[in-house]
Amino acid sequence: MRMANRALGGLLLAFQFFSSIPVHKEIDVKKPQVTAMYSLLPVVGVLMGAITSAMIWFLQDATDIGPLLIAFLAASTLWAMTGGLHLDGLADTGDAYFSYQDKDKRLEIMGDPRIGAFGAMVLIFAIAGKIIVLAELIPSVSLIALAAVPAASRIGLSILSVAAKPAKTEGLAAYFQRQIDGKTIVPAMFGWSLVVLATLFIFCGWAVALAFFAVVAFATVAYKKWCDKNFGGVTGDLLGAYAEGMELLLWGTLLFFA
Repeated sequence: MRMANRALGGLLLAFQFFSSIPVHKEIDVKKPQVTAMYSLLPVVGVLMGAITSAMIWFLQDATDIGPLLIAFLAASTLWAMTGGLHLDGLADTGDAYFSYQDKDKRLEIMGDPRIGAFGAMVLIFAIAGKIIVLAELIPSVSLIALAAVPAASRIGLSILSVAAKPAKTEGLAAYFQRQIDGKTIVPAMFGWSLVVLATLFIFCGWAVALAFFAVVAFATVAYKKWCDKNFGGVTGDLLGAYAEGMELLLWGTLLFFA
């Protein structure tokens, strides 16, 4: 019963902190619940992917609108389900990195709630990129593959949260990272990875499954090194930028392997 309560609390925390889905319940934010939250974070991605793919299927089947408009609506749905959280992190990351300052100054810029020119440019590129890539994919790519992207992104996000050190001592992301039990998260993400890869293998073929595995593994390691070099670790904004960028990267991968 205690494990079930922790799992439920972790799942509710995952929706509370990583989506805009309202959770009207007060939950302890301690080590067991935070560990369960990251263990179950892919559930958030699965739900988001399923809703987005179902909407794409309905619009294709029941309307005559073209793939570009469907892609715009699908991307907007994903952003609405995250409450723009990851886009905000991406913009802050763009402002901080392209300031070409030292690590401490970059972290200070990242904490500024205002968006600068570089952040706006990164945001425009990411938004336009997602819509264009989705528009190219929608007419021919399996909806299973499209739905798997947010799930795979959250698997990588959980792994990165365990593997990377916090760039700051304060902040919600730093607190979460101090509470994570990596010995629980790593096996959980291994299990989630097997589920996603098996699903892709069955419905989309071995090329797509292997491409997803390779891209998530390589990009996560490379991004961690990039964060260490330029920021001294990760922050909530950098983790949000990872989630947003990984989705775009995986959809781009589907252009070549699906």
